[in-house]
Formats: sequence, structure tokens, C-alpha cells
Amino acid sequence: MNQVSEQFRRANQTGMQTLETVAAVAFDAMEKLAALNLGMVRGVLEQRETASRKLVAATRPETLVSLQAGVFLESSRQAMDYSQRVMEIGNAARDGLSKLVTEQIPGSPRRN
Repeated sequence: MNQVSEQFRRANQTGMQTLETVAAVAFDAMEKLAALNLGMVRGVLEQRETASRKLVAATRPETLVSLQAGVFLESSRQAMDYSQRVMEIGNAARDGLSKLVTEQIPGSPRRN
């Protein structure tokens, strides 16, 4: 009976350690996403403010079109950068969880 309770205790301890690791990976990813989102919002607001000032000051239609094209290109670049960073964060979280699974499950394939 004592041996069975010891096995339950070890299994419970392993489960808690696994849960803590999963939570740490998830919170790390959420923290990085929150920081990314705050930085992106700050950058977009600054860009919009600058662009608005330039657009208001534009006196010729050609200048206005040129400024609008620049805003569009910069917005597109920021969207691409943002998407890439989100993918990097997601991939890092996936890799952390995959490593945990390969360590916890006997006979699971090892990823390099």
C-alpha cells in the first residue's frame, strides 16, 4: 500500500511540474504578445499623427497622393513585421510545448 501511495505522490508531483512548465510557456508567449501589441499600437499612433500633420499641410494634389502612398506602404510594412513577430512568438511557444511533450511521453519522437 505504501508503494502505491508513493507512486501516486510521484505522479502528482510530475503532473504539477508539467502544469507549471506549460503555464510558464503560455504566460511567456502572452507577455511577449502583449508587449508586441502595445509597441505596435504606439508605433501606429505615432505614424498616424505624423502622417496627419503632413497631409493637413499638403497644398498640392500630387503631394497629397504621394503622402497617402507613403502611409499605405508604411502600414503594409508594419503589418508584415507584426505578422512575422506573432509567428515567431507562436513558434517559440509551440517548440517549448513540443519539447515538454517529448520529455514527458516515453517513446515520443525527439525533435531537433
